[in-house]
Amino acid sequence: MAVKRRARSDAQKTVRESTIVDAAEALLRRAGYDAMTMQAVATASGLAKGTLYLYFNSRETLVLAVYGRLFDRWVDDFAMVSPDLTGFDQLCDDFARSYARDPLFLQLAGFAASLLEPHLSADDFIVAKRLMARRVKRLSGIVCSRMKIDPVAAQHLVWRLLTIAGGTAQMTVSPRLDASALPDDVRAFAGLAEFHTVFLNAAKPT
Repeated sequence: MAVKRRARSDAQKTVRESTIVDAAEALLRRAGYDAMTMQAVATASGLAKGTLYLYFNSRETLVLAVYGRLFDRWVDDFAMVSPDLTGFDQLCDDFARSYARDPLFLQLAGFAASLLEPHLSADDFIVAKRLMARRVKRLSGIVCSRMKIDPVAAQHLVWRLLTIAGGTAQMTVSPRLDASALPDDVRAFAGLAEFHTVFLNAAKPT
């Protein structure tokens, strides 16, 4: 594949960055995290490997960019799930169902903070946290409007749900194994440890 020429304008750079994230997302979906190397992304996007580092300082920052894109898609999805919420239980149910809809988003949510962020530079860490703060603010606005609650209370609730969701994702994302090859007891337990069920057990008061 021919290597593309260097992007010059801001618009070209934005398109180039999106192309890199597209390639990284496709590789993550097709082959998984271990196979998504910077060289593999460069090859898939038709760029020199060095070009990727003009946009992303490390593989971790690139994977976080994919995660951020998927997070934004999830918020868009959640915003459209139920325009008129009828209570906390429905909020939790809609939150869980939309959160778990994309397996890649669920996988990345399970290790974004614990495995990716510790490898970021200070500058990249600051950028990542500021972007996430904007996403949380948007999500809090949706919850505030739908639940008719105070903005501060909405933000606290969102943080609570996101914390539970992140922990649940770590517990319930399974490796790529053929379920039929697992022992019956392991398969049965894995079935009980499904994201939606675990999340609701943790989020809803008893």
